Order: sequence, then structure tokens, then C-alpha cells
Amino acid sequence: MLIKCPKCNTGYAVEAAMIPEAGKKVRCSQCGEVWLCTPADLYEPEAGEEARPAPDVSSGADAPVPDTPAAEQTSETPAASRPEELEAARGNEMQEIFARLSEQTEKLFQKEKEAPVHKKIWSRVKFGLGLQRRQNRRVLYAVVALLMLLSAFYLRYEIVRLLPFMEYAYAAVGVDSVIPGEGLEFQNINRNEYEEDYVRKMEIRGFIVNTTRRTVEIPVIHAELLDKNAQLLQTVNQEPPVKRITTGGRVAFQITVTKPSSLTKYIYLTFVKGHPEGTVKSVSTHVTEEVF
Repeated sequence: MLIKCPKCNTGYAVEAAMIPEAGKKVRCSQCGEVWLCTPADLYEPEAGEEARPAPDVSSGADAPVPDTPAAEQTSETPAASRPEELEAARGNEMQEIFARLSEQTEKLFQKEKEAPVHKKIWSRVKFGLGLQRRQNRRVLYAVVALLMLLSAFYLRYEIVRLLPFMEYAYAAVGVDSVIPGEGLEFQNINRNEYEEDYVRKMEIRGFIVNTTRRTVEIPVIHAELLDKNAQLLQTVNQEPPVKRITTGGRVAFQITVTKPSSLTKYIYLTFVKGHPEGTVKSVSTHVTEEVF
């Protein structure tokens, strides 16, 4: 096999086994040029082509030899060629680095081109929001967590209606998640004013009906007496006659107001949580519950 010096074009006969796959640095004995010889540089000699014989290592003949340290180089190697050798080596290394970078860039472009549409959109969103940086991602996660907590607070009633077991989670952190008396209705309300022992009184009667599909606890009944302009005149809080009412059940109740205002025009009934100060116990002696 033959190799040629890339500078002076001098040919040398070598054995293929002398050149490894990774290449080997050799020096031309004619001009002193040093280059990296690879198996691809070897070729079969043509007819009549002259070449110097392979070197005899024992005899010290000059021919292509591996690059040796500066201390072992012979005086035949020009000193001026050393900077050129270093420059050539650096150039080869830079070319290899640029080649690898170009290959990696091409692979990234190809991967991005073949990516699904949703991944492309997400990639653009990440770039627009600056999510490549870890600090920006942490800020985004904190904002999302805060928005989720605020949503869970403001939508707590709707969440508990859909997922009743969530009531215990809200109760554990001290947040009310159930509207008092939700699902209960007042029906057949009527009032009767009379005088007893020279004291004017007002009796409010009616029924509490459970419109849900579950047993519901009855909160404290809150009655407000309003004038013709819907201005508050008087309030009364009274415990219900029973604690719970079953599905479709109906419970009769009675509230007695002592010394009601003569300006009372309307009565507003609702439920309140807990036992406000001044809550009156139920005085009804006859409570019925009907299921229909």
C-alpha cells in the first residue's frame, strides 16, 4: 500500500497494519511535513509508480514514522515547522467540534420538525414565558398553586355539592363550605296576631320541607319582621322542633314573637348556623313529620 505526503507529494510504501482506524501522525523525511494518516489515505500503487521503501526501524532509516516528542526529534526537522504543526492540530480539533455541533443542530431541527402540533405549541409557550429558566418555572408553579387555592375557596359551595366528602376537608382547615339549611324550604307560612295577658303576640306557623335526596340537619330558624319599605324592625332566632329531617320529609314549626311591632308588613324566614345569642328553644308541643 502507498501513502503520499500532502505537501511534496512524495510516496511511501507502508503496510496497512501500521495505520490504525483512528489514524496515526506521520512525518515526511523529504520536506518534514507532519500529517494525520488514516486507512482512507492508503491506496494501491499504479503501474510504474515509484515509492520509497518502508522504513527499517532497526537501521534508523528515514521514512514515515509516528510523531515523537520534541526532545526525540532529529535535527532534520525544521524548527520553524513546529508552530505550523500546532496550528494544524488546533484547526483539525476545531473542525471536528464544529462538525459535531452542526450534526447536533441538524438533529434538533429535524426532531422539532417531526414533533406533534401540541408539542410545538407548548414549546413556543415555554419560550414566550421564559420557562427554560428554573427560577421562572418556580414562579409559575407558585402562581398556579395560589390560583388553585383561591378557586377552591370561592367555589367551595359548588365543590361540596358535587363532592360531599370535601366538606370534611374544608372543615379541617376551618372553612365553611355548606350553606345553612340548603335544600330546605318553608311552606304554607301564615301568621296570627293576638293578645294574651294584655301582651300583644304574633304566632308564625308553617312547614319545613326537605327537597333533597338525603337526610339534612335543620339549623336554627331565623325570622325577620320588616315594615312596608322592607326595613328591619325585629328579629327572632328559634331552635327547630327536630334536629334532622329525612328525604321528602315535612316538619311543622311554630314561632311566637312577643310584642311585635305594629308596623310589621312582611316576615322573612331563613336559617343561620350555630346558636346566636338570644336563641329561643322550640315551644311547639305537637310536631309531625310526613313523608310523601
